[in-house]
Amino acid sequence: MLNVAGIVYLGSRVTAAAGNLLALMIFTRWAGPAEYGQYLLIFAWSVIVYGFGAQWMRYAYFGVYHTRRIDEYVASLVRLLAVGLMIAAIVLASLGAVGIFEPGFFAAVLALVCGMTVYEAAFEVARTLLNARSTALSMLLRTSCTLAFGSASLWLGGGARALALAIATAHVVAAVPSLATFSSIRISQGSRAASLHILSYGWPLLLSFGINAVAGSMDRLMLAHYLGAAILGPYGVVADVLRQSFAVFGETIAFSLITVAKTNANQGNFDAANDALQKSFNACLTVAVFGAAFFIVFGGVALRMILKPEFIAPTQDLIPIFAIAIAFATMHNFYFAQVIYFTHASHLGLVISILSMVVSTGLSVLLVPSYGAHGAAFAFMGANILSCIAFMVLGRRWYRLPIDLAGLGEISLLGILFLLFAQFSAHLFAAPTVVLISNALAFVLLAAVAVHRFALWSKTPHRLAGARTPVG
Repeated sequence: MLNVAGIVYLGSRVTAAAGNLLALMIFTRWAGPAEYGQYLLIFAWSVIVYGFGAQWMRYAYFGVYHTRRIDEYVASLVRLLAVGLMIAAIVLASLGAVGIFEPGFFAAVLALVCGMTVYEAAFEVARTLLNARSTALSMLLRTSCTLAFGSASLWLGGGARALALAIATAHVVAAVPSLATFSSIRISQGSRAASLHILSYGWPLLLSFGINAVAGSMDRLMLAHYLGAAILGPYGVVADVLRQSFAVFGETIAFSLITVAKTNANQGNFDAANDALQKSFNACLTVAVFGAAFFIVFGGVALRMILKPEFIAPTQDLIPIFAIAIAFATMHNFYFAQVIYFTHASHLGLVISILSMVVSTGLSVLLVPSYGAHGAAFAFMGANILSCIAFMVLGRRWYRLPIDLAGLGEISLLGILFLLFAQFSAHLFAAPTVVLISNALAFVLLAAVAVHRFALWSKTPHRLAGARTPVG
């Protein structure tokens, strides 16, 4: 049986990603490295504030909601988010008043935080209602509005702050289809019990998501501090292209398979939950391995088709580092970190976030002043590798997420075979075009083997077809 929800999510996410790349091409051409670097700095601070102020509530809701009491939990989530945004606004206004940052800068940050909160919370509720069509429409609408509003702001002469306000507006508009899926729910249906349930489960997430946002942005903050926004622009753009490319498939896995696994676990059907989780592991591993291999081999060519030369030249050597870092981040974010939703160990995210922040900050302080963008990239990679391994090892003390040894070995081997073939073809063929075509064919063939071997398009786990059962 086909995984219809997964196909809907993937189709909409791929379309949205294509639109995002088009938006990136337009924004970077009209804004330039320095101005776009300033926007990335605004966005980095927005992610940090969002992590502390609202993001944790979204995931706490996902971790504790009851299907039979969905109205009560959704209304309680809305109440908590409103309070979180009010606190964030007060804090940002206070920082602006004392002159730590310019008021206009923090106004742009707050607008982005509000926009992301409305969109992400509405999206989360819609996906727990298993409404794939509405969430897919929201994804497509966010991309089209981002492209339209962002382009208009830059065309009219706006800078980084105007672009941030345009992106915030796009998020709010895009939330409408997801909001419509639960428009009949009233805020008055919320309860103290449901709010306390979300808070008691989620308070460690408040710190973990906030600290994790700091850890994930530390390389950029340090790079902007030591070398300026003009250097951050190319660095951040290239990293974001890779991150979004991996996220297309990673989010599809989380929104479809992980949601199904969570629903089955809530209903006490742990065999079905385990089957969905096993499929998630193999799907995430395929994305991580073949995503990294793709950018190691084709990254330079692909990015030259999207970005101007002044964004590519300073970052050409960073692509393999980013590819490896984001491959580990994919396994961390979209598989191993999901363990907190199948147990009460939400504090595990906090522990690993603190560890990641310490490593990211330490490596950034040590490497960025001396090695610039390369030092920032290595700090980013080190923090992601350590976080993934830590979640994989420590998470099994609370809930043993399936680790399919057959998938781990065979998918990794297929990725290595592709990299070896790419090295061989460079010496075998003289014409660059022939090398590129042969590598592309090899990539498609080996990736297709992995998808077919582990039945990644179906809901049936491959072990039922005769493969070994997963460890865990």
